[in-house]
Amino acid sequence: MPLAAIRQDDEDEHLPEAKVDQQTISLAGSEEALASVNSSIAEDKDEEPYYHYTVDTKDPDPWLIVHRTKIIIFVILATAAVAGSIFYKDLKLNEQTNAMVAEPQLNDLYYVDFRVIKDNLRPTEKFRMAKVTDITGDVVTINFSSYFYLQEHELNEAIRYAQLRFEKFFQEKRHNYTKTELQALVGSGAIVLARRPVGNMLDGNVVVPDSHFKSSSVFIPGKKENFAGLEYLKFAKDGNKAALALEKFQKSAELGFAQGQVSLAQMYLNGIAVEKDLQESLLWFKKGALQAYEPAILKYAIVCQQVGSCVVGDFYQELVQTGVNIEFTKQADVRATTKAFEKALEEAEAKT
Repeated sequence: MPLAAIRQDDEDEHLPEAKVDQQTISLAGSEEALASVNSSIAEDKDEEPYYHYTVDTKDPDPWLIVHRTKIIIFVILATAAVAGSIFYKDLKLNEQTNAMVAEPQLNDLYYVDFRVIKDNLRPTEKFRMAKVTDITGDVVTINFSSYFYLQEHELNEAIRYAQLRFEKFFQEKRHNYTKTELQALVGSGAIVLARRPVGNMLDGNVVVPDSHFKSSSVFIPGKKENFAGLEYLKFAKDGNKAALALEKFQKSAELGFAQGQVSLAQMYLNGIAVEKDLQESLLWFKKGALQAYEPAILKYAIVCQQVGSCVVGDFYQELVQTGVNIEFTKQADVRATTKAFEKALEEAEAKT
């Protein structure tokens, strides 16, 4: 065999071993490199300390354990204080409502829950505002608002946004109730709150129509005397002031001023500074009514119901014969509006 061929065979025999040795060396080198890298990382870890934070949710705060009883007592006292404050506020409002309804004044405002009275209202209809527009002896005339509200606080918003200054906020229809009937409304929950404006103001807003402030500079006999009597009447608890009011009203009525005649009739009706006399009261109401003064006509009809010898129909007939227009009062019985209400109230009380 030639020498070249023998060398070729030897190279072929030793070639795999060389490749294996080379792979072994390369693997060993890579392991050494990894070991050196790991050792360097370990050294870095040893040099920079590692902090591991944990939160133990099983053990409570020692401060809470020590003061747990105090915290519970404080929460109970705070809850009781809040509940007591709310209860005291409601109690004072109830006392205020009862006092105002027992002694009503003009322009008093009532928050009325109409669902106590009627059960056929729409889902959005519940509360309604009422205003005292007239007081004739023991009979109180109120006008309801033209709008219904779902929640009570919306009535406060109506005052806050000065909606009561609109002429059409309250309906023109009059509803007459005795003081006893109004107190029954409070007891049944129909009147939930009564509020009294001071100087025609409530919650910083005017609660009477703008027309209330309109005045005329035209001289009318008796007008000045009636105004003076009304100012004296504000201090009627003082006997001297009440007597002065009566004197001013008498002068105004004698001068033929219709409002003064009504004011004088009211004095006889309520027995202020003079002995109570319904007949004398009717006399002065009629004089004002013959001048087509609407309040005098309405008040005469109310008082006439309390006097057995008085017939409202004859009174209306007399007004028609003298040319007085009475289209604004179409009901011969001015108490007719309360009969349906009284029936509804009895039904509501029967349900409870």
